Amino acid sequence: MPSIAIFLGSLLMTFAAGAHHSVAAFYDSDTASELSGTITSIDWINPHVRFTLETGGEIWALESGSVNMLERHNVGRGELAVGNEITVVGHFSKYDRNEMIAGYIKIPGGGQIVLWSGLFGGLEADESETDTYAPSTTVRPEGIFRVWSQGRTYTNDATDTSTGMVLPLTAAAVAARDQYDPLTDDTALRCIPQGMPGIMDNPFPMEFVTQGADIALRLEEWDVVRLIHMSDDADAEGRPPSPWGYSVGSFQDDTLVVTTTQIDWLFFDDVGTPLGEGAEIVERFTLRSDEDRLDYTIRVTDPTMFSQPITMEGYWIWIPGEEIKPYNCTL
Repeated sequence: MPSIAIFLGSLLMTFAAGAHHSVAAFYDSDTASELSGTITSIDWINPHVRFTLETGGEIWALESGSVNMLERHNVGRGELAVGNEITVVGHFSKYDRNEMIAGYIKIPGGGQIVLWSGLFGGLEADESETDTYAPSTTVRPEGIFRVWSQGRTYTNDATDTSTGMVLPLTAAAVAARDQYDPLTDDTALRCIPQGMPGIMDNPFPMEFVTQGADIALRLEEWDVVRLIHMSDDADAEGRPPSPWGYSVGSFQDDTLVVTTTQIDWLFFDDVGTPLGEGAEIVERFTLRSDEDRLDYTIRVTDPTMFSQPITMEGYWIWIPGEEIKPYNCTL
């Protein structure tokens, strides 16, 4: 069967940047709104820094990017202090609640404090900027075994029509997705890590490390570690299912090919598109000749939910000195 090639937008594009839950599912992402008031409380936690704003005698609940994301953009706790009077630009709730996703704080004179990279006005990057990166002159670690930062993530948010993405859903998949309620069914709201393939669609660094004869793939988001079995006799048959499945890998020249089955996870993405029990995922991590970029292709075959396989692409870049930070999701 032919596959559908779904090319991605920038890592810093709207909706993909959060990678905890879909902005479009909760907020009116078509409209930019401003809210001015006084900060009355702050929760400096992952997956989202949250704070409250008193304005016009009402209390509004706002959420921004993760602690890790803000720290990487040099936004510290001091930028959000109780008693500060601020003006925030973001998106209001779709559910007529006093809630907002905060893109940035306006600074007199035209400056910004970015709270969610990728929302309008917040460190936007177009494709040409993302595709152009300066190879480092720093001595490189060996091969893929290092920390990689997202250069461009694939977009598996089925509500983001701006990418031109159309999923070939079966009737069963459409019915299941129609039953999804983000207010109650979004696992991120309960600090439950995403399973495959959604866990790979995130803006945080990852690291390949050797673990005996196998490879451990450390993902900063949700503090997840995927084990890739590299022995010739590795076989998923009879292995217990898990949210990240059972992964078997091999090197083909400069490409690490990983096949994952036995996936016990309900969702293909973060907007309720379902994943069937028999899904197979094949990933290809290809090291560029300059070794500063790691290209990524993921192919999902799931006959119960998709009428044909889906192929998506992205890449990571090497930023010398980057590290995997603790995520420590907190409700």
